[in-house]
Amino acid sequence: MYNFLQLSLAPSVPASLKNVPTKYNIVVRLWNYGFHKLLESLRRASFSSRLALELLQEFIYYAYSFYTSLVEDPQLNVFRSGWLEALGDLARYRMIVAAMLDGAMGGNGGLTISAVQAVNDLNQSNGLEIPVGTANGNSSGKKSISDLAGRLGSQPPSVGVAAARLLEIEPDKERWRSIARDWYATSLFEQPGTGKLHHHLGLLYREVDNEELRSMYHFVKR
Repeated sequence: MYNFLQLSLAPSVPASLKNVPTKYNIVVRLWNYGFHKLLESLRRASFSSRLALELLQEFIYYAYSFYTSLVEDPQLNVFRSGWLEALGDLARYRMIVAAMLDGAMGGNGGLTISAVQAVNDLNQSNGLEIPVGTANGNSSGKKSISDLAGRLGSQPPSVGVAAARLLEIEPDKERWRSIARDWYATSLFEQPGTGKLHHHLGLLYREVDNEELRSMYHFVKR
């Protein structure tokens, strides 16, 4: 798929072929069939299987690295908004994992109200189309891709999840919420007419204390 997208944008390719990725909605299909279906299957299985939860985490790391490489490829810059939105969605999946881990460590069997809410928000915002505006209260909207991707890390903590949690100041779920907002806000800055991103941001702000007005702003702008 990566090579196909690059090939379709090559100067030597006929104009009729350059339109193929847009005509057949390749960017959305890549996410839906290459990542989203498997992420959803692993998420559902994770409620009853520790192995599925581990596989879900590993697949999120892989997908995150894959989409980061797409964002940083200047040849694919025309599809950049799609890559940024996918990174935001992956960060929200990582919020779900964080909530499930909190539940498992707290003796609740891995599924908490927080996890349920994160799942509902992600599913609710799937496929919605909406109108315009600025995001995140950021006047520039610009974020360094390397800075955002660097906040992920390529592997889970080497000291172990439980020990790493004891050292954290910011809860893991909230850290991933912030990362998701950054990706969506960056995409919205570059594509201000995409109201779906306002909906994503409204859902992410809805659970945050003292951010009710900002959440309402994004829902109204959708």
